[in-house]
Amino acid sequence: MADLSVYVVLGLVIVPPILKQARAIVVKSRTHRPRHPSQPVPPSFLSKARLTPFSTPFATAVSVTALLLVLISIRNLVPVQYGIDLFVPSATIDAVRTSVYTLYTAPSSHAITSGHDNAPLHLTLLRGGYRPDLFLAYDAPITIPTTVLRDLIDMAGSMLPIGYHTEQRQLELQALIARLSSYEGRRMYLLLGPRPLTDCTFCKSGIDYFWYALPFLWQAYAWRILAIGLLTAHPDDSIAIAIRQLSSFLRIGSRASGRRPTQNDTGSRRYEADRSGWRSTAVTCLGALMVVEMLIMWEFGQVSAQDKRLNHWHCNLHLLRQLVFFSLVVVIYLWPSPRTLSSFEQTIHHLDSTQQKIQSLVHIAEMIDISRSLVLEQQDLVDISRRWKSNRRAAGQEPDHDRILRIAQSLNGNQDAIAHMSREAQQLSQVWFQNVESINQELDQRERIAFAQVHQQHSPSAPSRSRS
Repeated sequence: MADLSVYVVLGLVIVPPILKQARAIVVKSRTHRPRHPSQPVPPSFLSKARLTPFSTPFATAVSVTALLLVLISIRNLVPVQYGIDLFVPSATIDAVRTSVYTLYTAPSSHAITSGHDNAPLHLTLLRGGYRPDLFLAYDAPITIPTTVLRDLIDMAGSMLPIGYHTEQRQLELQALIARLSSYEGRRMYLLLGPRPLTDCTFCKSGIDYFWYALPFLWQAYAWRILAIGLLTAHPDDSIAIAIRQLSSFLRIGSRASGRRPTQNDTGSRRYEADRSGWRSTAVTCLGALMVVEMLIMWEFGQVSAQDKRLNHWHCNLHLLRQLVFFSLVVVIYLWPSPRTLSSFEQTIHHLDSTQQKIQSLVHIAEMIDISRSLVLEQQDLVDISRRWKSNRRAAGQEPDHDRILRIAQSLNGNQDAIAHMSREAQQLSQVWFQNVESINQELDQRERIAFAQVHQQHSPSAPSRSRS
Protein backbone atom coordinates (compact mmCIF):
# COMPACT_ATOMS: atom_id res chain seq x y z
CA MET A 1 0.00 0.00 0.00
CA ALA A 2 1.46 3.33 -1.07
CA ASP A 3 0.91 6.63 0.69
CA LEU A 4 -0.91 9.68 -0.63
CA SER A 5 2.21 11.53 -1.81
CA VAL A 6 3.04 8.74 -4.27
CA TYR A 7 -0.44 8.98 -5.82
CA VAL A 8 -0.15 12.77 -6.08
CA VAL A 9 3.18 12.53 -7.89
CA LEU A 10 1.88 9.82 -10.22
CA GLY A 11 -1.21 11.89 -10.93
CA LEU A 12 0.85 15.00 -11.76
CA VAL A 13 3.09 12.98 -14.08
CA ILE A 14 0.54 10.74 -15.82
CA VAL A 15 -2.74 12.67 -15.91
CA PRO A 16 -1.67 15.80 -17.95
CA PRO A 17 -0.35 13.81 -20.97
CA ILE A 18 -3.50 11.68 -20.96
CA LEU A 19 -5.74 14.77 -20.90
CA LYS A 20 -3.67 16.41 -23.63
CA GLN A 21 -3.94 13.34 -25.85
CA ALA A 22 -7.68 13.08 -25.19
CA ARG A 23 -8.17 16.74 -26.12
CA ALA A 24 -6.21 16.24 -29.34
CA ILE A 25 -8.33 13.22 -30.22
CA VAL A 26 -11.57 15.13 -29.59
CA VAL A 27 -10.41 18.11 -31.68
CA LYS A 28 -9.27 15.81 -34.47
CA SER A 29 -12.60 13.96 -34.51
CA ARG A 30 -14.56 17.23 -34.68
CA THR A 31 -12.36 18.84 -37.33
CA HIS A 32 -13.55 18.31 -40.90
CA ARG A 33 -10.75 16.83 -42.93
CA PRO A 34 -10.46 18.13 -46.51
CA ARG A 35 -11.30 15.67 -49.23
CA HIS A 36 -9.01 15.17 -52.20
CA PRO A 37 -10.61 16.04 -55.59
CA SER A 38 -9.90 12.54 -56.94
CA GLN A 39 -11.43 10.90 -53.88
CA PRO A 40 -14.99 9.57 -54.40
CA VAL A 41 -17.69 11.35 -52.48
CA PRO A 42 -18.73 9.28 -49.43
CA PRO A 43 -22.37 8.21 -49.59
CA SER A 44 -24.97 9.39 -47.14
CA PHE A 45 -25.94 7.43 -44.05
CA LEU A 46 -28.99 5.68 -45.59
CA SER A 47 -27.75 5.47 -49.18
CA LYS A 48 -27.65 2.29 -51.24
CA ALA A 49 -23.84 2.12 -51.14
CA ARG A 50 -23.84 2.33 -47.36
CA LEU A 51 -26.62 -0.26 -47.01
CA THR A 52 -24.76 -2.87 -49.10
CA PRO A 53 -22.16 -4.20 -46.66
CA PHE A 54 -21.32 -7.16 -48.93
CA SER A 55 -20.55 -5.24 -52.14
CA THR A 56 -16.81 -6.08 -52.12
CA PRO A 57 -14.76 -8.87 -50.55
CA PHE A 58 -13.10 -6.43 -48.15
CA ALA A 59 -16.46 -4.93 -47.11
CA THR A 60 -17.80 -8.45 -46.62
CA ALA A 61 -14.90 -9.38 -44.34
CA VAL A 62 -15.34 -6.20 -42.29
CA SER A 63 -19.11 -6.70 -42.01
CA VAL A 64 -18.77 -10.33 -40.92
CA THR A 65 -16.09 -9.35 -38.39
CA ALA A 66 -18.27 -6.59 -36.94
CA LEU A 67 -21.25 -8.96 -36.72
CA LEU A 68 -19.22 -11.60 -34.88
CA LEU A 69 -17.85 -9.03 -32.44
CA VAL A 70 -21.34 -7.70 -31.71
CA LEU A 71 -22.66 -11.24 -31.11
CA ILE A 72 -19.72 -12.03 -28.81
CA SER A 73 -20.33 -8.87 -26.80
CA ILE A 74 -24.06 -9.59 -26.49
CA ARG A 75 -23.36 -13.17 -25.41
CA ASN A 76 -20.92 -11.96 -22.76
CA LEU A 77 -23.60 -9.66 -21.38
CA VAL A 78 -26.14 -12.49 -20.93
CA PRO A 79 -25.84 -14.48 -17.65
CA VAL A 80 -24.93 -18.14 -17.91
CA GLN A 81 -28.26 -19.15 -16.34
CA TYR A 82 -29.94 -18.32 -19.66
CA GLY A 83 -29.47 -20.53 -22.69
CA ILE A 84 -29.33 -24.23 -23.41
CA ASP A 85 -26.75 -26.96 -22.95
CA LEU A 86 -26.02 -29.75 -25.40
CA PHE A 87 -25.69 -33.20 -23.80
CA VAL A 88 -24.40 -35.93 -26.08
CA PRO A 89 -25.11 -39.36 -24.47
CA SER A 90 -22.37 -41.94 -24.19
CA ALA A 91 -24.34 -44.38 -26.38
CA THR A 92 -24.30 -41.85 -29.25
CA ILE A 93 -20.56 -41.34 -28.86
CA ASP A 94 -20.00 -45.09 -28.88
CA ALA A 95 -22.16 -45.51 -32.00
CA VAL A 96 -20.24 -42.80 -33.88
CA ARG A 97 -16.92 -44.28 -32.84
CA THR A 98 -18.05 -47.77 -33.92
CA SER A 99 -19.15 -46.51 -37.33
CA VAL A 100 -15.82 -44.78 -37.88
CA TYR A 101 -13.89 -47.92 -36.96
CA THR A 102 -16.13 -49.94 -39.26
CA LEU A 103 -15.50 -47.66 -42.22
CA TYR A 104 -11.72 -47.50 -41.95
CA THR A 105 -10.78 -50.80 -40.27
CA ALA A 106 -11.88 -54.39 -40.27
CA PRO A 107 -15.10 -55.08 -38.33
CA SER A 108 -13.40 -57.71 -36.15
CA SER A 109 -10.66 -55.31 -34.97
CA HIS A 110 -13.11 -53.16 -32.98
CA ALA A 111 -14.43 -54.71 -29.81
CA ILE A 112 -18.10 -54.04 -29.13
CA THR A 113 -18.54 -52.15 -25.86
CA SER A 114 -21.59 -51.44 -23.82
CA GLY A 115 -21.01 -47.67 -23.92
CA HIS A 116 -20.00 -47.31 -20.27
CA ASP A 117 -16.38 -46.56 -21.22
CA ASN A 118 -17.37 -43.35 -23.05
CA ALA A 119 -18.23 -40.32 -20.93
CA PRO A 120 -21.13 -38.12 -22.10
CA LEU A 121 -20.19 -34.86 -23.79
CA HIS A 122 -21.48 -31.67 -22.19
CA LEU A 123 -21.38 -28.49 -24.32
CA THR A 124 -22.21 -25.10 -22.77
CA LEU A 125 -21.43 -22.99 -25.83
CA LEU A 126 -25.04 -21.85 -26.25
CA ARG A 127 -25.20 -20.30 -22.81
CA GLY A 128 -24.38 -16.73 -21.87
CA GLY A 129 -20.89 -15.60 -21.02
CA TYR A 130 -21.59 -13.37 -18.04
CA ARG A 131 -20.69 -15.28 -14.89
CA PRO A 132 -21.81 -13.40 -11.77
CA ASP A 133 -20.22 -14.40 -8.50
CA LEU A 134 -21.96 -16.64 -6.00
CA PHE A 135 -23.11 -13.70 -3.86
CA LEU A 136 -24.90 -12.03 -6.77
CA ALA A 137 -26.31 -15.30 -8.06
CA TYR A 138 -27.96 -16.12 -4.72
CA ASP A 139 -28.57 -12.46 -3.73
CA ALA A 140 -26.56 -12.99 -0.56
CA PRO A 141 -24.39 -10.48 1.32
CA ILE A 142 -20.65 -10.88 1.11
CA THR A 143 -20.53 -11.46 4.89
CA ILE A 144 -22.69 -14.59 4.72
CA PRO A 145 -21.23 -17.55 6.63
CA THR A 146 -19.67 -20.29 4.58
CA THR A 147 -22.04 -22.97 5.93
CA VAL A 148 -25.10 -20.91 4.97
CA LEU A 149 -23.66 -20.33 1.48
CA ARG A 150 -23.06 -24.05 1.14
CA ASP A 151 -26.67 -24.79 2.14
CA LEU A 152 -27.97 -22.28 -0.43
CA ILE A 153 -25.96 -23.97 -3.16
CA ASP A 154 -27.23 -27.40 -2.14
CA MET A 155 -30.86 -26.24 -2.12
CA ALA A 156 -30.74 -24.35 -5.47
CA GLY A 157 -28.03 -25.91 -7.58
CA SER A 158 -29.62 -24.69 -10.82
CA MET A 159 -28.68 -21.10 -9.93
CA LEU A 160 -24.96 -21.80 -10.05
CA PRO A 161 -23.37 -19.13 -12.22
CA ILE A 162 -20.37 -21.19 -13.33
CA GLY A 163 -22.21 -24.30 -14.51
CA TYR A 164 -20.76 -26.94 -12.24
CA HIS A 165 -22.52 -30.10 -13.42
CA THR A 166 -19.85 -32.77 -13.70
CA GLU A 167 -18.02 -34.38 -10.83
CA GLN A 168 -14.82 -32.47 -11.55
CA ARG A 169 -16.71 -29.19 -11.52
CA GLN A 170 -18.27 -30.09 -8.20
CA LEU A 171 -14.82 -30.61 -6.74
CA GLU A 172 -13.73 -27.19 -8.03
CA LEU A 173 -16.85 -25.66 -6.47
CA GLN A 174 -16.05 -27.20 -3.11
CA ALA A 175 -12.47 -25.91 -3.35
CA LEU A 176 -13.78 -22.43 -4.16
CA ILE A 177 -16.15 -22.42 -1.19
CA ALA A 178 -13.28 -23.51 1.04
CA ARG A 179 -11.21 -20.55 -0.21
CA LEU A 180 -14.12 -18.20 0.58
CA SER A 181 -13.95 -19.03 4.28
CA SER A 182 -11.48 -16.15 4.88
CA TYR A 183 -11.83 -12.42 4.33
CA GLU A 184 -8.76 -12.27 2.07
CA GLY A 185 -10.15 -15.08 -0.07
CA ARG A 186 -13.49 -13.28 -0.51
CA ARG A 187 -11.72 -10.02 -1.32
CA MET A 188 -9.64 -11.73 -4.01
CA TYR A 189 -12.78 -13.46 -5.32
CA LEU A 190 -14.64 -10.15 -5.65
CA LEU A 191 -11.65 -8.43 -7.28
CA LEU A 192 -10.21 -11.13 -9.55
CA GLY A 193 -12.95 -13.69 -10.00
CA PRO A 194 -12.99 -17.43 -9.31
CA ARG A 195 -10.20 -18.51 -11.67
CA PRO A 196 -7.17 -17.49 -9.57
CA LEU A 197 -8.69 -19.04 -6.44
CA THR A 198 -9.40 -22.40 -8.06
CA ASP A 199 -6.38 -22.70 -10.38
CA CYS A 200 -3.51 -21.07 -8.51
CA THR A 201 -2.58 -23.59 -5.83
CA PHE A 202 0.77 -21.96 -5.02
CA CYS A 203 -0.63 -18.44 -4.41
CA LYS A 204 -0.37 -17.32 -0.79
CA SER A 205 -0.98 -13.55 -0.81
CA GLY A 206 -2.95 -10.98 -2.76
CA ILE A 207 0.11 -10.05 -4.85
CA ASP A 208 0.44 -13.65 -5.99
CA TYR A 209 -3.19 -13.77 -7.08
CA PHE A 210 -2.80 -10.46 -8.92
CA TRP A 211 0.21 -11.63 -10.93
CA TYR A 212 -1.58 -14.86 -11.76
CA ALA A 213 -4.70 -13.02 -13.01
CA LEU A 214 -2.79 -10.37 -14.98
CA PRO A 215 -1.99 -12.50 -18.11
CA PHE A 216 -5.66 -13.44 -18.45
CA LEU A 217 -6.58 -9.75 -18.35
CA TRP A 218 -4.01 -9.01 -21.06
CA GLN A 219 -5.41 -11.86 -23.12
CA ALA A 220 -8.94 -10.46 -22.84
CA TYR A 221 -7.77 -7.10 -24.22
CA ALA A 222 -5.25 -8.46 -26.74
CA TRP A 223 -7.78 -10.18 -28.99
CA ARG A 224 -10.08 -7.17 -28.76
CA ILE A 225 -7.30 -4.85 -29.90
CA LEU A 226 -6.50 -7.23 -32.77
CA ALA A 227 -10.18 -7.30 -33.74
CA ILE A 228 -10.30 -3.50 -33.70
CA GLY A 229 -7.20 -3.47 -35.89
CA LEU A 230 -8.92 -5.70 -38.46
CA LEU A 231 -12.12 -3.66 -38.28
CA THR A 232 -10.23 -0.39 -38.83
CA ALA A 233 -8.02 -1.66 -41.65
CA HIS A 234 -7.51 0.76 -44.55
CA PRO A 235 -8.93 -0.37 -47.92
CA ASP A 236 -5.39 -0.26 -49.34
CA ASP A 237 -3.63 -2.10 -46.49
CA SER A 238 -1.98 -5.45 -46.93
CA ILE A 239 -4.92 -7.17 -45.21
CA ALA A 240 -7.40 -5.73 -47.71
CA ILE A 241 -5.12 -6.63 -50.63
CA ALA A 242 -4.79 -10.19 -49.32
CA ILE A 243 -8.58 -10.48 -49.02
CA ARG A 244 -9.02 -9.26 -52.61
CA GLN A 245 -6.38 -11.65 -53.89
CA LEU A 246 -7.99 -14.53 -52.04
CA SER A 247 -11.42 -13.67 -53.40
CA SER A 248 -10.07 -13.44 -56.94
CA PHE A 249 -8.33 -16.78 -56.44
CA LEU A 250 -11.56 -18.38 -55.27
CA ARG A 251 -13.50 -16.61 -58.05
CA ILE A 252 -16.04 -15.01 -55.78
CA GLY A 253 -18.60 -12.57 -57.16
CA SER A 254 -19.17 -11.67 -60.77
CA ARG A 255 -16.28 -13.77 -62.12
CA ALA A 256 -17.70 -16.92 -60.55
CA SER A 257 -21.14 -16.31 -62.03
CA GLY A 258 -19.69 -15.66 -65.49
CA ARG A 259 -21.26 -12.23 -65.93
CA ARG A 260 -19.38 -9.02 -66.63
CA PRO A 261 -19.54 -6.27 -64.00
CA THR A 262 -22.02 -3.54 -64.82
CA GLN A 263 -21.63 0.18 -64.20
CA ASN A 264 -23.67 -0.01 -61.04
CA ASP A 265 -21.49 -2.80 -59.68
CA THR A 266 -18.38 -0.83 -60.49
CA GLY A 267 -19.73 2.20 -58.68
CA SER A 268 -20.62 0.15 -55.61
CA ARG A 269 -17.18 -1.47 -55.54
CA ARG A 270 -15.45 1.85 -55.98
CA TYR A 271 -16.53 3.02 -52.55
CA GLU A 272 -15.02 1.13 -49.62
CA ALA A 273 -15.54 2.64 -46.22
CA ASP A 274 -12.34 3.72 -44.51
CA ARG A 275 -12.45 3.25 -40.73
CA SER A 276 -8.72 3.68 -40.10
CA GLY A 277 -9.31 7.07 -38.49
CA TRP A 278 -10.93 5.37 -35.49
CA ARG A 279 -7.98 3.05 -34.79
CA SER A 280 -5.99 5.33 -32.49
CA THR A 281 -9.10 6.40 -30.59
CA ALA A 282 -10.36 2.85 -30.07
CA VAL A 283 -6.96 1.45 -29.06
CA THR A 284 -6.44 4.37 -26.66
CA CYS A 285 -9.84 3.77 -25.11
CA LEU A 286 -9.22 0.03 -24.65
CA GLY A 287 -5.71 0.66 -23.30
CA ALA A 288 -7.00 3.21 -20.79
CA LEU A 289 -9.72 0.81 -19.66
CA MET A 290 -7.14 -1.96 -19.22
CA VAL A 291 -4.98 0.36 -17.11
CA VAL A 292 -8.02 1.23 -14.99
CA GLU A 293 -8.73 -2.45 -14.41
CA MET A 294 -5.12 -3.08 -13.43
CA LEU A 295 -5.17 -0.17 -10.97
CA ILE A 296 -8.42 -1.42 -9.45
CA MET A 297 -7.06 -4.96 -9.14
CA TRP A 298 -3.77 -3.73 -7.70
CA GLU A 299 -4.70 -0.87 -5.40
CA PHE A 300 -7.98 0.99 -5.72
CA GLY A 301 -10.40 -1.93 -5.46
CA GLN A 302 -11.71 -1.73 -1.91
CA VAL A 303 -14.19 -4.24 -0.45
CA SER A 304 -16.31 -3.14 2.50
CA ALA A 305 -18.63 -5.07 4.75
CA GLN A 306 -21.65 -3.15 3.50
CA ASP A 307 -23.99 -4.84 1.05
CA LYS A 308 -23.57 -2.76 -2.10
CA ARG A 309 -23.01 -3.41 -5.77
CA LEU A 310 -19.64 -1.64 -5.82
CA ASN A 311 -18.04 -4.52 -3.91
CA HIS A 312 -18.42 -6.86 -6.90
CA TRP A 313 -15.49 -5.39 -8.88
CA HIS A 314 -14.88 -8.39 -11.13
CA CYS A 315 -18.46 -8.55 -12.38
CA ASN A 316 -18.77 -4.78 -12.77
CA LEU A 317 -15.54 -4.52 -14.78
CA HIS A 318 -16.62 -7.46 -16.95
CA LEU A 319 -19.89 -5.69 -17.83
CA LEU A 320 -18.10 -2.38 -18.42
CA ARG A 321 -15.58 -4.05 -20.73
CA GLN A 322 -18.30 -5.65 -22.84
CA LEU A 323 -20.33 -2.43 -23.07
CA VAL A 324 -17.32 -0.34 -24.09
CA PHE A 325 -16.22 -2.86 -26.71
CA PHE A 326 -19.77 -3.20 -28.06
CA SER A 327 -20.11 0.59 -28.33
CA LEU A 328 -16.75 0.91 -30.11
CA VAL A 329 -17.63 -1.74 -32.68
CA VAL A 330 -21.03 -0.20 -33.44
CA VAL A 331 -19.69 3.36 -33.73
CA ILE A 332 -16.70 2.34 -35.87
CA TYR A 333 -18.82 0.30 -38.27
CA LEU A 334 -21.76 2.70 -38.67
CA TRP A 335 -19.78 5.94 -38.81
CA PRO A 336 -16.64 5.39 -40.90
CA SER A 337 -14.26 8.29 -41.35
CA PRO A 338 -13.88 10.04 -44.72
CA ARG A 339 -11.46 8.05 -46.80
CA THR A 340 -7.92 9.40 -46.88
CA LEU A 341 -5.61 8.53 -49.74
CA SER A 342 -2.63 6.34 -49.04
CA SER A 343 0.92 7.64 -49.34
CA PHE A 344 1.38 5.90 -52.70
CA GLU A 345 -1.83 7.41 -54.11
CA GLN A 346 -0.89 10.87 -52.82
CA THR A 347 2.56 10.54 -54.43
CA ILE A 348 1.00 9.55 -57.76
CA HIS A 349 -1.38 12.53 -57.67
CA HIS A 350 1.47 14.90 -56.79
CA LEU A 351 3.57 13.52 -59.65
CA ASP A 352 0.67 13.94 -62.10
CA SER A 353 0.04 17.55 -61.05
CA THR A 354 3.77 18.33 -61.17
CA GLN A 355 4.06 16.83 -64.65
CA GLN A 356 1.11 18.89 -65.89
CA LYS A 357 2.61 22.08 -64.46
CA ILE A 358 5.98 21.33 -66.04
CA GLN A 359 4.36 20.67 -69.41
CA SER A 360 2.47 23.97 -69.22
CA LEU A 361 5.66 25.84 -68.25
CA VAL A 362 7.58 24.24 -71.10
CA HIS A 363 4.80 25.20 -73.51
CA ILE A 364 4.86 28.79 -72.23
CA ALA A 365 8.65 28.90 -72.49
CA GLU A 366 8.52 27.66 -76.08
CA MET A 367 5.91 30.29 -76.96
CA ILE A 368 8.06 33.01 -75.36
CA ASP A 369 11.12 31.84 -77.31
CA ILE A 370 9.21 31.84 -80.56
CA SER A 371 7.70 35.28 -79.86
CA ARG A 372 11.05 36.80 -78.99
CA SER A 373 12.73 35.26 -82.01
CA LEU A 374 10.02 36.62 -84.27
CA VAL A 375 10.26 40.09 -82.73
CA LEU A 376 14.03 40.21 -82.98
CA GLU A 377 14.02 39.04 -86.60
CA GLN A 378 11.71 41.88 -87.71
CA GLN A 379 13.03 45.41 -87.24
CA ASP A 380 9.52 46.82 -87.51
CA LEU A 381 8.37 44.75 -84.55
CA VAL A 382 11.41 45.87 -82.53
CA ASP A 383 10.55 49.53 -83.21
CA ILE A 384 6.91 48.93 -82.27
CA SER A 385 7.89 47.30 -78.95
CA ARG A 386 10.23 50.21 -78.14
CA ARG A 387 7.55 52.78 -78.90
CA TRP A 388 5.03 50.82 -76.78
CA LYS A 389 7.43 50.78 -73.81
CA SER A 390 8.18 54.49 -74.15
CA ASN A 391 4.46 55.30 -74.34
CA ARG A 392 3.75 53.31 -71.16
CA ARG A 393 6.52 55.15 -69.31
CA ALA A 394 5.26 58.51 -70.57
CA ALA A 395 1.74 57.63 -69.38
CA GLY A 396 3.07 56.60 -65.96
CA GLN A 397 2.47 52.90 -66.53
CA GLU A 398 5.71 51.27 -65.61
CA PRO A 399 6.53 47.66 -66.34
CA ASP A 400 5.64 45.12 -63.74
CA HIS A 401 9.15 44.43 -62.51
CA ASP A 402 9.93 48.13 -62.14
CA ARG A 403 6.68 48.70 -60.21
CA ILE A 404 7.37 45.72 -57.92
CA LEU A 405 10.86 47.02 -57.11
CA ARG A 406 9.56 50.55 -56.45
CA ILE A 407 6.82 49.24 -54.11
CA ALA A 408 9.30 47.07 -52.22
CA GLN A 409 11.64 50.04 -51.77
CA SER A 410 8.81 52.30 -50.60
CA LEU A 411 7.88 49.75 -47.95
CA ASN A 412 11.43 49.79 -46.56
CA GLY A 413 12.12 46.29 -47.77
CA ASN A 414 15.36 44.48 -47.44
CA GLN A 415 17.75 46.04 -49.93
CA ASP A 416 19.96 42.98 -50.07
CA ALA A 417 17.02 40.72 -50.87
CA ILE A 418 15.77 43.17 -53.51
CA ALA A 419 19.23 43.34 -55.07
CA HIS A 420 19.44 39.57 -55.02
CA MET A 421 16.04 39.30 -56.72
CA SER A 422 17.12 41.86 -59.31
CA ARG A 423 20.29 39.92 -60.05
CA GLU A 424 18.31 36.71 -60.35
CA ALA A 425 15.88 38.40 -62.75
CA GLN A 426 18.77 39.71 -64.84
CA GLN A 427 20.38 36.29 -64.90
CA LEU A 428 17.09 34.74 -65.90
CA SER A 429 16.70 37.30 -68.68
CA GLN A 430 20.22 36.54 -69.88
CA VAL A 431 19.43 32.83 -69.88
CA TRP A 432 16.29 33.44 -71.92
CA PHE A 433 18.29 35.66 -74.30
CA GLN A 434 20.98 32.99 -74.66
CA ASN A 435 18.30 30.39 -75.42
CA VAL A 436 16.83 32.66 -78.08
CA GLU A 437 20.25 33.32 -79.56
CA SER A 438 21.04 29.59 -79.61
CA ILE A 439 17.76 28.93 -81.40
CA ASN A 440 18.48 31.66 -83.93
CA GLN A 441 21.99 30.34 -84.50
CA GLU A 442 20.63 26.84 -84.96
CA LEU A 443 18.10 28.10 -87.49
CA ASP A 444 20.79 30.04 -89.35
CA GLN A 445 23.01 26.96 -89.40
CA ARG A 446 20.15 24.86 -90.77
CA GLU A 447 19.56 27.47 -93.50
CA ARG A 448 23.25 27.46 -94.45
CA ILE A 449 23.28 23.64 -94.57
CA ALA A 450 20.16 23.60 -96.72
CA PHE A 451 21.58 26.27 -99.02
CA ALA A 452 24.84 24.30 -99.34
CA GLN A 453 22.96 21.10 -100.15
CA VAL A 454 20.95 22.88 -102.82
CA HIS A 455 24.11 24.40 -104.24
CA GLN A 456 25.80 20.99 -104.37
CA GLN A 457 22.81 19.51 -106.17
CA HIS A 458 22.89 22.22 -108.86
CA SER A 459 26.69 22.49 -109.23
CA PRO A 460 27.36 19.19 -111.22
CA SER A 461 24.89 20.15 -113.92
CA ALA A 462 26.88 23.23 -115.07
CA PRO A 463 30.11 21.35 -116.16
CA SER A 464 28.09 18.72 -117.94
CA ARG A 465 26.37 21.36 -120.02
CA SER A 466 29.70 23.05 -120.87
CA ARG A 467 31.22 19.75 -121.97
CA SER A 468 28.27 19.00 -124.18
